[in-house]
Amino acid sequence: MGKIYFLSDVHLGAHSPELEKLKEERLISFFHKIIHEDAELVIVGDLFDFWFEYAHVVPRMHFRVVGKLADLASTKTVRYVAGNHDFWLDSFMSNEVGLILHPDEYVTENDGKRFFISHGDGLLKNDYGYRLLKRILRSRFNIFLYRLLHPDIGVPFALFCSHLSRSSAGKKTKAYSDRDYREFAFAKIDRGFDFVILGHTHWAALQPHKQGFYLNPGFWGKNFTYIVVEKGKPQLFSWNGSEGRVFSPQLPPGN
Repeated sequence: MGKIYFLSDVHLGAHSPELEKLKEERLISFFHKIIHEDAELVIVGDLFDFWFEYAHVVPRMHFRVVGKLADLASTKTVRYVAGNHDFWLDSFMSNEVGLILHPDEYVTENDGKRFFISHGDGLLKNDYGYRLLKRILRSRFNIFLYRLLHPDIGVPFALFCSHLSRSSAGKKTKAYSDRDYREFAFAKIDRGFDFVILGHTHWAALQPHKQGFYLNPGFWGKNFTYIVVEKGKPQLFSWNGSEGRVFSPQLPPGN
C-alpha cells in the first residue's frame, strides 16, 4: 500500500448544530473520496467526542458517519488509534463496522518508511494527573462499572463531562504550545522513525526533522485538514467537500 490518509480530532457531537452538520457532511464526502482510491485510512483518535459501547447499545447520533465508515471498511483498510475521548472502542467497531482497532500507539512500515502513530494524549511532560486518570478510565473494572449505568444516563453524562473538560482546558491554555509533542516526535525520529503522526493538539503540523517528519492532521472542525503520505512523501491538505487543497501550517502561540 503506497497511499495512507491520516485524520484526527473530528470530535463529532462536541459543537453547535451548524458546525456538527458541516463536520459530518465534509467527513462523509471525504470518506467517499477514499472509497474510490487505492489507499487506506488511519484515524488518529477523537473521531467522536464520546464513544462508549454497551453490550447491546451504541450511540445513535453518529449513524450516518458510522454507516459510511462501514462502507469504507468493506473495501479498504481502516485503522482506528484510540484517543482520549473515544478509547472505549469495542467489538461493535471491529466486528460490525470492520475497523482495525489500536488501543494505544501503532507502529508500522510502508514503502520502506517506519511510522509511529499515536493520539498523543498524556505526552505533556508535566501532565502527571492526566496520566493517572488515563489508567483509571481504561481499567476493565471501571469500564464494567460504567456499563451498569443506563445509556440514557451514561452517554449524556459523559458528554457533559467532556464539555466541562474542554472549557476548563481552554481557559488554561491561552499561551498554548505543542513544543512537548514536537520534541517527542523528534526523539522518535532520532531513534529511527521516518514519520511520527500525533493528534490531540488540534494544531496541524508538517515539520521536517533530520530524515523524518513530525505530522499532525489537526482539528477537522476548523480547516478540515488531513495528512496524506504517498510513496514516502507527506503532504498536508484541507478538504472543502469536493477536493483537497494544500494547506500551510503555522506554529501555535507559545512555540
